[in-house]
This record gives sequence, C-alpha cells and structure tokens, in this order.
Amino acid sequence: MASARHVILQQAREDSEPGGELPALGEPKELRTTLSKYNTHPDGSPMSIGIDRLHGPGFIVEIPTGLDELRQIMVHINDQETAWPVLSRVCRELGWTMLDAESGRKFI
Repeated sequence: MASARHVILQQAREDSEPGGELPALGEPKELRTTLSKYNTHPDGSPMSIGIDRLHGPGFIVEIPTGLDELRQIMVHINDQETAWPVLSRVCRELGWTMLDAESGRKFI
C-alpha cells in the first residue's frame, strides 16, 4: 500500500518575495463552509482538541481551530486518483495553490 501524500493549501501569491506573510484563507468556520461545497465534511466522530478533520473524496483536511484566521491548511491524500481532481478544482476556483510538503513543489 502506498503512503499518503501531504500537501499544504494556501493562497496563490503573485509576488515571489520569500519570507513574506501568506495571505489568509479565512476563518476556520468559513473554511469548513467553503470546503463543504466540495463534498468535504466532518465524519461525525468526536473532534480532536484544536483540530477539525474534514473528509473529502480521497483526502482528509486538517483545520486548526485555535486561530482566528488561517493562512494554510494541511491535506493528507489517501487516493490521488480521486483526490487530485477535487483539490485541483478547489485551488482553481478559490485562487489557492497546493504545496507538496515533501518536495516543495507547487500546484494550482
């Protein structure tokens, strides 16, 4: 069985200034609502302290709950064939990018 791939979702940036602050994605509640439009929801299990886990097609999104605004969120991809089209659509429609946590490569 292949291991999960991990990507970070963040706002696409026009500038290439290293070390600058990332633009906000939104508040945790707002992100849960936004991602629900892409068939990504909690699975009904008890929430972990500080993290909401939303399950989408072939992936799990971790949303920290202790911050007012989020600048990035972690996604664990379990089935790339199923997850990739959904995540690509999310990024395209919301102006976000995916950053591969292992390689540093960015995808839109």
